[in-house]
Amino acid sequence: MRRRRRRDIIIELTSLLDVIMIIIFMVMKENSRMIVDKQNALNSAQQVNSEQAAQIDDLSGKADELSEKLAEAQGKLDEGGAEELLEKLQAAENKLASYEAIDDVVIVLNIGLENKYNNTVRCLTFGKTSEQSEVCENHNDDEFDVSLNKMKVFVTDHIQKVLDDAENQTIVYVVFTYDSHKVYQRDYEAVGNALAEAESKANNGNFRYRINPIAG
Repeated sequence: MRRRRRRDIIIELTSLLDVIMIIIFMVMKENSRMIVDKQNALNSAQQVNSEQAAQIDDLSGKADELSEKLAEAQGKLDEGGAEELLEKLQAAENKLASYEAIDDVVIVLNIGLENKYNNTVRCLTFGKTSEQSEVCENHNDDEFDVSLNKMKVFVTDHIQKVLDDAENQTIVYVVFTYDSHKVYQRDYEAVGNALAEAESKANNGNFRYRINPIAG
C-alpha cells in the first residue's frame, strides 16, 4: 500500500510540474510580447520626437533668415530707402500731371473688353486716361446691354464737347482694347458699332477711335 501511494504521489507531482512549466512558459511568452510592444512604442516615440526636433530647427532657421531680411530692409530704408520712395512718388505725380496736360490738348478715352473666370463674367471698362475707369462686370446679355448704354452715354458726352467747341480745338481720341480670344463676338461687335456710330454722329475729324486688339 505504501509503495502504491508513493507512486501515486509521484505521478501527481509530475503532472503538477508539467502544468507549472506550461504556465511559466506562457508567462515568459507574454512578457516577451509586452517587451516587444513597448520597444516598438518607444521607437515610434523617438522617431516622432526626432521629426518634431527637425521641424523646430527648420522653423528656427527660417525665423533667423526672416530676421536677417527684415534687418537688411530696415538698413536699406535707413540708408536712403525713404528717399527712393519719395522719388518714385514724385515721378508718379509728374506722370499724372503729364496726363492732365495731355487732357488739355487731347482727350484720350480708354475702352476695354474682356471675359473673366472662364467666360462667366464679361467685363467692360471705360474712362479717361488720367482718371479711374469705370468697371462693369456682367453675367448675362441684359446686364451687358446696361453697361453698353452707360459707355455710350460716356462717349456721347465727349462728342458733345467736340461739337460745342466753336474754335474746333477739342480733340477726342478713343482706344478700344480687347482680347480676341477672350471676348464674345456679339460683345465686340456691339462696342465697335457703338464707336462707329459715335464717330459718324460727331462728323468731325476731331473725334476718332482706334481698335487695339491684343494677343491672348
